[in-house]
Amino acid sequence: MKKKEKKFVILLVCSGNACRSPMAEGLLKKKLYLLYRDKIKIHSAGTLGISGSPATPFAIAVAKEKGVDILAHRSKGVTAAMMREADIILVMTGIHKNYLDQLFPDCQSRIVLLTNFALPESEQKNMPITDPIGESLTFYRQVINHINRELERIVPDLKKQIDNKLLCS
Repeated sequence: MKKKEKKFVILLVCSGNACRSPMAEGLLKKKLYLLYRDKIKIHSAGTLGISGSPATPFAIAVAKEKGVDILAHRSKGVTAAMMREADIILVMTGIHKNYLDQLFPDCQSRIVLLTNFALPESEQKNMPITDPIGESLTFYRQVINHINRELERIVPDLKKQIDNKLLCS
């Protein structure tokens, strides 16, 4: 019987799991799935515990402009199982980090603000990814562009971490 391979798991977290984290999930899958296919799992959830709602129409539209299809996305609330399984938990704001740190103290070392990830402590600015809910299409474009810039910046470090875990598995 073949031993089940352990995947590298990345969890992206925002509030309602309808805008920021689904857009980030889709973009990150586009950047990493071709290289790693079945060796990684990228998913998203929200701190508000909303379940079954689609991504917002503007989130779907701006993701599509980036070549990412999040039409089938349905929101999920963060669970203890998700937190335990994740190698990295990328959050959109300090409020999300503080909330998850308190709720899941054993996971604190893996919970990182997206804009701080892979930066030395001296360079971390604790900059949030602004929530576009209820804003214009133009604002959604600004937010997805911000997310995309951050993901582009961190992908080399993520690849190193993924490769390291896969080598050690």
